[in-house]
Amino acid sequence: MLLRPIWNTAVQTIGKVIMILISLVTTAILTRRLGAGIYGGFVLTTSIFLLLDALADFGSRAIGVREASKNPEKAEEIFAQLTGLRLILANIGFVIGVILIFTFPGFAEIKWEALISLLMIFFTSIAGSLEIVFQTRMKMDLKTIMDVSFPLIFLISILIWPGTLKLIWVMVLYLLARILSLMVGQKLVKWKITFKIEKMGYWLKELWPMGVYLIVFTAYDRAVDSMMISRFLGLKEVAWYGLSYKIYNSLVQPAYFFVASIFPLLSSQIEGKKKLFLKSLGLILAVLLIGSPILSLMAPWMIQILGGMDFVPSIGVLRILIWAMIFAHVNHLLGFSLIAKRGQKSILFIGLCSLAFNILGNLWAIPRYGINGAALVTVYTEMLSSLLLGVRLWHLK
Repeated sequence: MLLRPIWNTAVQTIGKVIMILISLVTTAILTRRLGAGIYGGFVLTTSIFLLLDALADFGSRAIGVREASKNPEKAEEIFAQLTGLRLILANIGFVIGVILIFTFPGFAEIKWEALISLLMIFFTSIAGSLEIVFQTRMKMDLKTIMDVSFPLIFLISILIWPGTLKLIWVMVLYLLARILSLMVGQKLVKWKITFKIEKMGYWLKELWPMGVYLIVFTAYDRAVDSMMISRFLGLKEVAWYGLSYKIYNSLVQPAYFFVASIFPLLSSQIEGKKKLFLKSLGLILAVLLIGSPILSLMAPWMIQILGGMDFVPSIGVLRILIWAMIFAHVNHLLGFSLIAKRGQKSILFIGLCSLAFNILGNLWAIPRYGINGAALVTVYTEMLSSLLLGVRLWHLK
């Protein structure tokens, strides 16, 4: 039962290692050529984009995989309907993004750069539709090729850039890399990208708990921190925190890959799903027990490679976030297991509790303890989510 998921996870892990190596080089180039202040603008812009991308996705990837896995004879129709819905939501996200760019003070000096980045929401929407196809067919190994091509093309483009690397050109190259990687993905999945404006009411009713949760999760996972740090401390502190958070997110990705691989099995009608869950939880905890102390010791080295001496404050932040990583790994398994049991409404309630805690915690901690305070709030937010998810999953068994 676990052979295909383990294969998918292994391939994705190898791909993620490659992506991390590419990201190390890319980030080292950007931090040094842009400087901490301008790099902070890059972090703020991409953080807000992720929030709008969550709106455009609205939970359609996870729910789409679940429904297509349960109804394989209707999979193609489901793919087309969700692609149409995703494009509509992407347009709504774009409008909200434009309003935010021209009203939030943090974008005062980088309006055009932010607008260029915002255009990527349409192409990321299509990439998400392809991911539904990849995951339903359990071809996550092919998806990994598409994922690797995105940062690789971006790295190559900034390496060969002939002139001064300004933030606006970074955003242009970022957008072009997304488009080219999308073309790679479409060729690999061999699925003709089609969309239907059908059953929108049904899908919105089915998706809204998970969709709102993803927006809430992305808000406290990325946007709230960056916006509050920029408001209270400035863009340089956004850069220091953002560099540590970038590493943290990379360290959490293997858990997502593994759980995404077993999600079709958790959503199916097969026997032994409880045993699959317990084995998966044991594997995740074993890896964390060995890896977390090693990662903490490596924190100064990772920050030195990525940012240099200008980013020394990021070391303490990263060591704090490693504790959050432990709970985040477990949360992936608990969350996807709840979705498989149609418990997305519970996830929404838990997400709203976590968001409220995160906002209040950051409002109190950032002015007093700076970026280290923001990192501690992240740890306690993930801890709270683990507790609430675990209790709810226990009651559904």
